[in-house]
Amino acid sequence: MRHFLANVATYTIAALLLVGAALFGWLRSAQLALSDEPTLLARYEPAPAHEFRWAELGRSSYVRNCRNCHGAAGEGWDQYPGVGHTAALVAAPGGREYVIDLHLYGLTSGRWRAPMPPMGHLADVELAAVLNHLLTHFGSERRLPADAPLYLPADVAARRGLELSPAQVNARRPLPPRR
Repeated sequence: MRHFLANVATYTIAALLLVGAALFGWLRSAQLALSDEPTLLARYEPAPAHEFRWAELGRSSYVRNCRNCHGAAGEGWDQYPGVGHTAALVAAPGGREYVIDLHLYGLTSGRWRAPMPPMGHLADVELAAVLNHLLTHFGSERRLPADAPLYLPADVAARRGLELSPAQVNARRPLPPRR
């Protein structure tokens, strides 16, 4: 009798584990989520009565998408460039558009051994936020003038769909103005 009860308990536990695993698998495959990405990103979209709240989103997006290659302090390493010169690129003629294109379509250049992958998967609001983070947090030289406009999601949206290749983006690289 003792072995019978032990077997019943063992098979009951095994059956409960299988049912629990099947339920968990079903919930995971259904991608049950409490929030979706558009809802989350909508918190940061500029509204007529509000400013574009990009700081928190820009910092976290840099950590998720850029830090592995460009470093925590934007210093770069080995085949990956630092990002301290971004403000100088933006200040050059055609630089604002170039920086957006660089992130949307990627970059292939002889200057660096590793190409920059396209970041077009980022939503307009997230890409604008990370570009603003680059401009305001990295590089002690040539910061943007105080009256220079930061990027808005509409700026990024206007550059989507151009179908530029990474080599075409590199050919459009502006020369930063001399000091």
